[in-house]
Amino acid sequence: MSDLAPSRLRWRWAALVLFAFLAFLPAFFTLPITDRDEARFAQASRQMVQSGDLVDIRFQDEARHKKPIGIYWLQTAAVTLSGQGEAAAIWVYRLPSLVGAVLAVVLVAGIGAALFGPLPGLLAGALFAAGFVIGGEARIAKTDAALLATILASQAVLARLYLRQAVGTGLVFAFWLAVAAGLLLKGPIGPMVPLFTAAALAAIDRRGGWLRPLWSPWPILLALAVTLPWFVAITIRSEGAFWVGSVGADLLPKVAAGQEGKGAPPGTHLLLALFTFWPATPLLILALPAIWRARAEPATRFCLAWVIPVWLLFEAVPTKLIHYTLPTYPALALLAVAHLPAGLALARPWLRAVAGVAVLPGFVLAAAVLTFAATTGAGPVPVGLLVGAMIGAAAVMALGIGAWRQQRAHRMVLAFAAAGAILHGGLFATLARMPVLWPTEGALALADTLAAAQGCARPRLTGWGYDEPSLVWKGTGETRLFPGSAPAAEVLRPGPCEVVVRRRQAEEVAPPSLACPVAGTVEGLAIGAGRFVTLDILDCRSAS
Repeated sequence: MSDLAPSRLRWRWAALVLFAFLAFLPAFFTLPITDRDEARFAQASRQMVQSGDLVDIRFQDEARHKKPIGIYWLQTAAVTLSGQGEAAAIWVYRLPSLVGAVLAVVLVAGIGAALFGPLPGLLAGALFAAGFVIGGEARIAKTDAALLATILASQAVLARLYLRQAVGTGLVFAFWLAVAAGLLLKGPIGPMVPLFTAAALAAIDRRGGWLRPLWSPWPILLALAVTLPWFVAITIRSEGAFWVGSVGADLLPKVAAGQEGKGAPPGTHLLLALFTFWPATPLLILALPAIWRARAEPATRFCLAWVIPVWLLFEAVPTKLIHYTLPTYPALALLAVAHLPAGLALARPWLRAVAGVAVLPGFVLAAAVLTFAATTGAGPVPVGLLVGAMIGAAAVMALGIGAWRQQRAHRMVLAFAAAGAILHGGLFATLARMPVLWPTEGALALADTLAAAQGCARPRLTGWGYDEPSLVWKGTGETRLFPGSAPAAEVLRPGPCEVVVRRRQAEEVAPPSLACPVAGTVEGLAIGAGRFVTLDILDCRSAS
């Protein structure tokens, strides 16, 4: 492919961008706001739009000092450019994630072109775009897709330096600006990846001179000029509370123990990769013998130094979330694609059998969603959509398996990437239409009906024992929240359009007698809390 005319090469890059959008757009506009991170980020950004305060971060009246300002600035910019103001729909707040995910795909291809050549790079970009985790992050308004783009921008420069390719002043500036952007998005997590990669390579090779071009004063000063003003401003504004919240209340608890019940033992990420890295997992398994043989080659060594330290760190940290290892997936995709041709010839029968089993997890996940819908009475679910996606993905995957038997590695990669995009697109579109997963949506539909009957444009919401951030978003930030133990006299207040969403306690078969009558009941899985809830919708217009 390196011998192709530049115009044909540009068309293939354009095709990669189009493929990324086609992979990420299903359910992008229809997926309800998710608890809890997305709703918190989006609501805080909406309040930033309303207040015009671009320094402090607030969720209702409380300071939100867990993450730096970067994602809020991006979301605020998206809302401002949309011209919709505080009435902007949730998909507007998701635009930075979508753009970040597409940029990440392009950067994977660019890094691959530098390390292994244009064709492996483009194929790795497509394979990465078809993954489950990056697909999820592209569709929700939080930090990780945008953060990944900054990580890959810095890794692209590191790769060229390590391979002794030309790196001009512009790329050095790009490296430090990417580091600065990562710091503003998620603190030390972004810069950690290039730092670990460079440190591992310097230790293994016992040389670090290739890093010398990065120690340039003006790019470093520019990065400091980008990051320091906000950190200084928020330190002064919060009187140091930002550091207590972001480090003491967010970062350190995740390192010390499983935060919010999300702890898991080492090895969990490796097991989850069967699903989270699918459909690339079987290709990586087949490529393992060739990767091992080529471990001393600079391009392969760079990718291994990228993956191993970061992966080991996240396996050691007690808190486990499926997106934590996302920054390693581009390198794994590059290793899989670059070494698959040799791996197909080297893989022994037992390894081929393992790879064959690894083809199944994506379909198992889709089947689990169908089973969940059938056994929980999820209401009207577009089962045909997901079944059709499974059939389409299986047909394309069959072509990939045929290419596997013919030792046609590149066709195999394309088929697996297409199968992943089809299946995950259908999966996300189906999840978006499963009422059981979105109890806040059901509660608000009832509340809207009550408000409309009274001539109100929208209800005045109160959450009683149900404090999911999605309820705050739906109430445009004016939602009152009370714990389940709060007395009724404190929670219930008479008035037009007053609607209370009360979570029924586990021991209650029916709601107790209250001043506000129960207008309806919604049951569903509160994703943020990880539990099923029964919500009673109380009509308080006649409360006394």
